Amino acid sequence: MAQVLRCRNGGQMELLKKNIHTERIKSKALLQVPLEMDINVPDVKPDVAKVIYDCGKIKVDEIKTGMNKIWVKGCLCYQILYRTDGEDRTLAGMDGEVPFMEEIYLDKLEGQDRVICRTNLEDLRVHIINSRKLSIQSVISLEPRVEESISEELCVELDHTGNGDSGKNLESRLEYRKKSLDFLETIVKKRDLLRIHEETHLPAGMPDIGVTLWKNAEISSISFRPMDEKMGITGEISIFIVYREDATDKVNWYETMIPFNGSVECQNSREGMIADVSYEIGHEEISIREDSDGELRLIGVEMTVELEIKLYERENTSIVADVYGVSCEVQTEIDTRQFRDLCMELNTEEKLTRSIKLEDAEPKILQVCHCDAQAKLQEASFQNNQVSLSGEIDLQVLYASNEEGAGLYPVKSAVPFEVVKELPDIDEGQIEQCSVSVQIPQQTVSIKDSSQLEWRGNMNIKMLLYSTKRADILTDLNIAPINADVLEKLPGFAIYYVKPGDSLWQIGKKYYVSVERIKEMNNLTADEIKPGDKLLIVK
Repeated sequence: MAQVLRCRNGGQMELLKKNIHTERIKSKALLQVPLEMDINVPDVKPDVAKVIYDCGKIKVDEIKTGMNKIWVKGCLCYQILYRTDGEDRTLAGMDGEVPFMEEIYLDKLEGQDRVICRTNLEDLRVHIINSRKLSIQSVISLEPRVEESISEELCVELDHTGNGDSGKNLESRLEYRKKSLDFLETIVKKRDLLRIHEETHLPAGMPDIGVTLWKNAEISSISFRPMDEKMGITGEISIFIVYREDATDKVNWYETMIPFNGSVECQNSREGMIADVSYEIGHEEISIREDSDGELRLIGVEMTVELEIKLYERENTSIVADVYGVSCEVQTEIDTRQFRDLCMELNTEEKLTRSIKLEDAEPKILQVCHCDAQAKLQEASFQNNQVSLSGEIDLQVLYASNEEGAGLYPVKSAVPFEVVKELPDIDEGQIEQCSVSVQIPQQTVSIKDSSQLEWRGNMNIKMLLYSTKRADILTDLNIAPINADVLEKLPGFAIYYVKPGDSLWQIGKKYYVSVERIKEMNNLTADEIKPGDKLLIVK
């Protein structure tokens, strides 16, 4: 893009500008919401004696925006596995939803702004009121934010055109300098859906599925890779089901990992770009299907993954920083603008272990069935040129015991973690946003003895640390002949003693002399000068 300036002496000059796209956080908030609800056991379900296992997932159905506030509508989807009350002491399962609608204040929010809302299940507890009624208590966090897209014009060059002597010599009468500007340019910003359709087959030797008591699917790991015109996505889904056998009504379980891959279109995407992708699970369905022999041995998973995609490129652009006239008067318009940059990109793996000891009254361990590990980042702090990420991993282990009849039993624990990394040459005050993803792609639970377990897991942390920088940007010029009074006051030549903080640019601007002219008259080969130096200034 070019902006044409018509000078009073007849020449023309163009400010050649480059359009760039960046973004900044316009508004954000954090709200923790307690949810509590009493639920009745459905009539078709047996009485509850003890809750064995539970899990919950938050789903946001709708976000309505208004002036300086939003309304978030969604639900907590829960699933419960319990031991029944009665002589058979078997297992049963139930699920349901706890709805919520929350109003959240967001400063500077306008009706047309697009809001992104991250969610997290902080705590979930299920209590038995009586054999037909349960109480669900939980704490969820809602973290909405609005990211504002910004389009800027940067002056990258001066182009001199025009007719006559004034146009031809305009370039020789101007002195300008450039500076380097580093920033993060937004190339792609979009929402999209990844649809996953996978299935797995029960291993040979395992009995057919009769009635499912528990079925759960979790994305244990996921990675994103920018490619030409698309985003490649790979990962693994953890599947765990508890069921009654079709023939004997005996309780059994099965756990496996299903790899998946796919892609979504991303116009202007290229390999090597920086990907910042957040995701939420939307629709999720686990179905039990007949195989080719007509037996219920296929487990199908259908899942939609809602993606919030941002692709960036690191840019280094040389821009015009300042202009002055050698034989003309130049007035510059300078404005301070804000840019986003990437301070740090961190990919690290931490190995964690935890010993879990059962209480004396708990049944002894015969076999480990399943472990659910949920990583919760509690704090990200920046000080003394370091970033500290702290939190804990909530463990919920399900094991089998041969005491009190064959059955499944739970044990819970927590693994605290803290990861500290150096932040060289980063000003903590400029940090704008920290995008962190914590995953546990691998974990094992081993039996140390009949009352003690050992958990081992690999925790992967990906962090993108953004900063905000401000830079003075040349936005306009006004060129005119030098005022006669100014010309009269300019000396034909002068001896200038360099003061602390002086530069050849400042001296040349003061005396309407080009930097090259000063260097030529003083036999200087570089721009460096020091206090006390004597410079000959000749007009």
